Amino acid sequence: MIKYTFKSGFATDFEYIASKNNAPTILYLHGFCSDCWGKKPETVKNFCLTKGVGFFRFDYAGHGTDRHNFINADFNIWKNQVLEVIDEAIVGDVICVGSSMGGWLSLIAAINRPERVKGVIGLAAAPNFVKRFSSLITDKQKEDLQKKGQFNYVNKDFTYMITQRFIDTAFQNCLPEDENSWPINAPVHFIQGMQDASLPWKYVLNFAYAVRSENVEVKLLKTSNHRLNDDNALHELNNSLINIVNI
Repeated sequence: MIKYTFKSGFATDFEYIASKNNAPTILYLHGFCSDCWGKKPETVKNFCLTKGVGFFRFDYAGHGTDRHNFINADFNIWKNQVLEVIDEAIVGDVICVGSSMGGWLSLIAAINRPERVKGVIGLAAAPNFVKRFSSLITDKQKEDLQKKGQFNYVNKDFTYMITQRFIDTAFQNCLPEDENSWPINAPVHFIQGMQDASLPWKYVLNFAYAVRSENVEVKLLKTSNHRLNDDNALHELNNSLINIVNI
């Protein structure tokens, strides 16, 4: 597979399908310690192929086939990769679909590129999640972080590798969560599972409260977890794509 080489020097797998008839391009942004090749991005890709909408997905530095570089990557690098793709790889309007940390990056993209990003779909979107798990780590994990520069954070949904470099740069990019504090005027949909072990579902209400746009929807799925790859979650993802893309 041909890799996309970023200005930062990282080269990762990607896929780009150009839009037709000036349709927007959907930029899929995967989660932390994940990749861009699962059921959710395939659902988005199939929608794009059916509707003539553009599609772009890529693995962040230190993820996917580049996972051996994880300790050399950080949140600022991932943010800059997203903005670089919007600025230099995609032509026309962009709609960001972000899973977990990809939802955080999608919101940052919408704030920083308001003239390009015309909508956001957050799938178990996890802005500021570095703050939430920092209060949960154990003394042993803190010791590992100090001695080894990393530790594993485990819950019933996922195992995450946490580095000091990630923590420091993620804190630099935390967003306020006051009313209308996120200057996003485009439509935003949050799809959230109520069985999510990584992000308690009630936080999504804070996120909706923080988005300035009046076009905000929250979809709570009672039996879905953080992965949101069950049939019901994928159905709601497709509904949100239809609503926001509006083709």
